[in-house]
Amino acid sequence: MGYLPDLSIETWTLIVIFLTLIAIYGYAPYGLFKKLGIRGPKPMPFIGTFLGYTKGIHNFDTECYQKYGKMWGLYDGRQPIIATMDTAMIKAVLVKECYSVFTNRRNRVDFMQLMVDSQSSKNKDDASSNKGLTDHEILSQAMIFIIAGYETSSSTLGFVAYTLATHPEIQKILQEEIDETLPEKDRPTYEAAMQMEYLEMVINETMRLYPIANRLERMAKSSVEINGVTIPKGTVIMVPIYTLHRDPDLWSEPEAFKPERFRKENKANIDPYAFLPFGAGPRNCIGMRFALLMMKLALVEILQNFSFVTCKETDIPMELGVDELTTPKNPIKLKLVSRATVADSPSS
Repeated sequence: MGYLPDLSIETWTLIVIFLTLIAIYGYAPYGLFKKLGIRGPKPMPFIGTFLGYTKGIHNFDTECYQKYGKMWGLYDGRQPIIATMDTAMIKAVLVKECYSVFTNRRNRVDFMQLMVDSQSSKNKDDASSNKGLTDHEILSQAMIFIIAGYETSSSTLGFVAYTLATHPEIQKILQEEIDETLPEKDRPTYEAAMQMEYLEMVINETMRLYPIANRLERMAKSSVEINGVTIPKGTVIMVPIYTLHRDPDLWSEPEAFKPERFRKENKANIDPYAFLPFGAGPRNCIGMRFALLMMKLALVEILQNFSFVTCKETDIPMELGVDELTTPKNPIKLKLVSRATVADSPSS
């Protein structure tokens, strides 16, 4: 016992109790899914299954799907998460039980609310020493949020450019549709953009392969049973969108870029809850229509005069990064060439 400090029995007892309580705290939440009969990766004390994210959220979710099937359990630290790729359950969470049970995403700090609270809080004794934010300052920050919303659209446009450059035959069909709709290279309008079915097909297929949001989440505000699965209060239901969009049970040739799958006559064969680039239900993306229109107009403006072409620096195939959002590991590098002077060869 010479290696141990000379402490009293009472002190040692307190240390043992303290360590026991820490161990209980670290392991306590991790028996939930075993009770519910839901399989999943083994969590580690305190951090849960966080280490799986080091390989990339989309890769981690795909591995879990291949190993555990349509449903599995995860732990973000101590927070239990049920991942589901069952479209009937997805519909129940996003639509049927949207207002009664799954009212929102998991609780996070609302930065805008903190700013509003800061602006409204004033020190009655010394207003000058505790100055809150002015309306102008809050408006300026709100504009940053609006501008940041363009990042998702610009990222999607980058993926569209890449898929068109690596599929020149599809790019040619799209350019023919654009030329037919706007024969004099007129400026694209809302009406013209809405007429271009193949343009929308290309964008949809790109968002299927590369959804910017890897996941979609809702939190249960009360315990509920859906399709025979008990979901305790406070549990997060997560839809792995990237993996869902590449599920071979829902999509034929899921890894292939095939815009034709979104043709009007084929849409009836697509489960509406298998394609969720903007979410679904009352709480889907509020900017969906604006984002789609903006992407359509941008693509028409470019493809009227130019073609996307691969170059020596283009990564083929493209490797995705490990970020929370779907992003390429390396920047997408392409050539933009004039349609009037360069042939359609992808190696030009």
